[in-house]
Amino acid sequence: MKRLILIFLSAVMLAAALSACAPKTEKAAKKEEKAESVLMPTVINTVEYTLYQNIFYNEKASEYSGQAAEKEGTFATLYDAYNDVTRYYVWGYNDNTKCCDWQWELKYEGEEKDLPKNGSLITVSGTYESDKAALDGFWIVNPEITIKTKYKGNDCDIDMLSMSNTLERVQITNVKDFPDKFSGKSIGFYGRMKNDAAIEDPYYDNSWNIPVEGEFEVPAFGTIVIANGRIEDGKISGVTLSKNTQY
Repeated sequence: MKRLILIFLSAVMLAAALSACAPKTEKAAKKEEKAESVLMPTVINTVEYTLYQNIFYNEKASEYSGQAAEKEGTFATLYDAYNDVTRYYVWGYNDNTKCCDWQWELKYEGEEKDLPKNGSLITVSGTYESDKAALDGFWIVNPEITIKTKYKGNDCDIDMLSMSNTLERVQITNVKDFPDKFSGKSIGFYGRMKNDAAIEDPYYDNSWNIPVEGEFEVPAFGTIVIANGRIEDGKISGVTLSKNTQY
């Protein structure tokens, strides 16, 4: 009898081990693929930052135009009110300080419904091209976008919580220069408390600041916060603040 029990237990343990080591079924793999990240996925790539600096600040764009481009980073969209177009980006950080970033504009001409949610981790394959139609005169054309990690997204019309610091600065400038185009839209952004009535660039002094008003507890000045509210006449009203866990 004892021998039969031992044989039975051995069989159960073997089955469990085989189950643990077995490859995931197609159904399980699809379920995992659809999982959304709670914390926005970001990429740190110093080599990418150096390339970005060379092209946009060291005037080497002509050396790369026409070459293949392969990127991995966070997806973001930006509304360019100056030209009345939506622009698409893949971006990342230089290092863990997160104050220096890189971002590549994508010349996307497909359907909006096929795009990932802002904040998703993506890979991009395409070709570098110099073009005056690009915001900075240089972008990636014919981009093939693949989602690596889905992000739940932020429930607001103007989503700056999924932007790099540089892209956020550009979007804030648009909001302040074209208040009529943004009036009434909900907005999410991050920055430092400048005082009890304004939030400023999270990392750089004298970069940007925007007036805020709402019934919120004012944290210590200089604290990086996440803010949500509604745009009205160049300021953010009805602001709520939450603790920063990302920036």
